[in-house]
Amino acid sequence: MPKVRTAKIADLKEKLKQRITGGYYLPGSRFPSNREIAQRFDVSYQTADNLIREIVDEGLLHRIHGSGTYLLGESFSYQGARLIFPTRARRKGSFGDLLKTRLHQAFAKAGIPLKSGWDKGKKLGPYIPIVWEQDVGFLKKQSHNPYAVLLNQTPPQGLIASYIDAVLVDDFSGGMAAGELASEQCNPTQPVVLAGPQADSRCQNRVQGFKRIHPKAKVIYAPTWFYRDGLPIAAQVLKLKPDLVFCANDRLAQALCTAIRKSRNQPPKIIGFDNAPIAEELDLTTIAIPWNEMVENVLDIIQKRMAGDNATASQRILAPRPIRRKSL
Repeated sequence: MPKVRTAKIADLKEKLKQRITGGYYLPGSRFPSNREIAQRFDVSYQTADNLIREIVDEGLLHRIHGSGTYLLGESFSYQGARLIFPTRARRKGSFGDLLKTRLHQAFAKAGIPLKSGWDKGKKLGPYIPIVWEQDVGFLKKQSHNPYAVLLNQTPPQGLIASYIDAVLVDDFSGGMAAGELASEQCNPTQPVVLAGPQADSRCQNRVQGFKRIHPKAKVIYAPTWFYRDGLPIAAQVLKLKPDLVFCANDRLAQALCTAIRKSRNQPPKIIGFDNAPIAEELDLTTIAIPWNEMVENVLDIIQKRMAGDNATASQRILAPRPIRRKSL
């Protein structure tokens, strides 16, 4: 007499079938293995095997000998990646241009096609988008091409989050590193933070990280991250007569350097953030985003997605590191 199936096992089978038919998994994608089902739902390996066999017999899954169990339909086949960058990255010598160049070099070495794109409305085709400093709302319309990679940008929340990988820098840790570097080198008594846009979470994390080390530091916000908008704010910062200024990015540090040249006050020590090309030109001590490691991680993610990896998206968080130059 066959053993009576418990309510738990019957419910598990229905849950698995609902996930298959309800869009939880992509067509043609690999279904979890017997071992994964057993561990995830606390059942025996044999029970998991029996359930998957039954679902296969019902025509909702199919097994490939020596490979695994798959959903019906064809999986999306990727041919490479496409950059979705702001148009200012076209400017030679800009940080975006440098990042774009590093990505093209890494992908060319790996033999993976990488296209440059500026139009978010364009159909992506069989290319995984790599997005930098762009609104990602357009990705919700790309249901035929679900995956994407964000560079130093927090993914959106909700259903779409499971398909968008991200490689990020720990801005709070970077702000702390700047604060510790300041204490180590000059022990400031009147530190000031020249921050970027107040509504930008990256800015706030950098500021709060620095203030974890120097809680009494005054904070002056610029309306944008850009040099031109930082110039009048930099002049305000110098009126506070700081002995050290932590600039939340290197373009704001450049604006501060320009303001210092026009000022008669004793120049403060300066720490920047990003290690953009301008930082090397100014011989600026800065907290460097590890862009080479970020490019390597992006390449790794793209390679896995092209190979058929359909795991839930992940966030890879990298720690920034100090670059000591003469400005400190």
